[in-house]
Amino acid sequence: MSAPAVAPVEPPSTARERRPWIDRETVRADGILAAVSLGLLAVPTLLLMVLITDTGPTWLLAIVVTAALAGAILIRRTRPVLALAGLTLLAGLHVAVQAWLFPVWFGVLIVLYSIGRFSRWPGRLAGLGIAFVASLLAGYWLMAVTSIDGVQTGWGLVQAMSFLWFPPMLLFSLAILTGWGAAAVARSTAATEVAQVSLRRADQEEERAALARDMHDVVAHSLAVVIAQANGARYTPDPAAKDASLETIAGTAKEALGDVRLLLAQLRHREAPDPVASLDVADALVERMRGSGLDVRVQHLGRPAPLPRTADIAAYRILQEALTNALRHGDRSQPVHVRLRAVTLPDGHGGVVVDVHNRVLAQPGAAGHGVRGMHERARLAGGDAWTGIEDGWFRVRASFPAGLT
Repeated sequence: MSAPAVAPVEPPSTARERRPWIDRETVRADGILAAVSLGLLAVPTLLLMVLITDTGPTWLLAIVVTAALAGAILIRRTRPVLALAGLTLLAGLHVAVQAWLFPVWFGVLIVLYSIGRFSRWPGRLAGLGIAFVASLLAGYWLMAVTSIDGVQTGWGLVQAMSFLWFPPMLLFSLAILTGWGAAAVARSTAATEVAQVSLRRADQEEERAALARDMHDVVAHSLAVVIAQANGARYTPDPAAKDASLETIAGTAKEALGDVRLLLAQLRHREAPDPVASLDVADALVERMRGSGLDVRVQHLGRPAPLPRTADIAAYRILQEALTNALRHGDRSQPVHVRLRAVTLPDGHGGVVVDVHNRVLAQPGAAGHGVRGMHERARLAGGDAWTGIEDGWFRVRASFPAGLT
């Protein structure tokens, strides 16, 4: 049977080129803008034309200007410079026939704003150049329709044009600069939103990594204990020992099931409580490991200051992972030493050091998820961790400052 034909996938560039410039909603919005703005400006235009009683050619020019402005507003997002250039040519015709100023002409400010809002640097510079030409036309029109003394000489003409050119050029420039400022604000807002999305994604990834570490520690520790107890129960003829092993297996599985349920609840609801993990119950953890056949010897040195909840959970999980690794990979014929020390940091605050070391049967390989998770836990809780080989002992040392949130 021949393979089904697969339609060729268009490259992203081709798909982007065939995509319309603007969507229907944008066209509809610009159409409403053109209708409302030019409709409002058409009212005074009609009133003035009725009062002045202009002839037919002036009416025709007013209709052409209104239609041209409506079309310019409709393409203001995609071709704003072209729209302004066309309106400037029409303004040249308006000045040539010396028609009076139609109020509808003020709609050109929308196109000038659009140049600053939707164009890039070349378009904005071109728009400023066209606006300069348009302002000269406006100044010449003002000079032609008003009586100004002294324009008969060349210098007088230059002075008059300079005076009459400045107001329209200032108005046109302000429209472009306003659009430019709006574009800058829009870019800044978009960049802020992207940064916020990235931060939320980073927080979510960190939460997922923390949950994965918790799940690894709970499952790995529980299964190691269950496997050790099950193997011991298989080879012992003592019924009481078998019962004790089965009791330990049941207790470990029950505790692991509770932790997993809490972790899943935390996954569903961020406000869910953390699994019950604290150095206050470290003795129960040690007793469970002893029941699995691991000779654990604990020393409490000093009275440690209470740790913040995050650091307390991290210290317990690191101790749990270190003992689990000793059960799975260490020399069970040698004791595992655990020291829980109270220390004083250079800044005067108290702290706690968890120190676990056990004999290894072989040189360990690359660090796995458990060892990397211990370092990550310590770092995220504001502490520090070190793992490695010292004189044939695999050592895990983690320190946590008290009094930090």
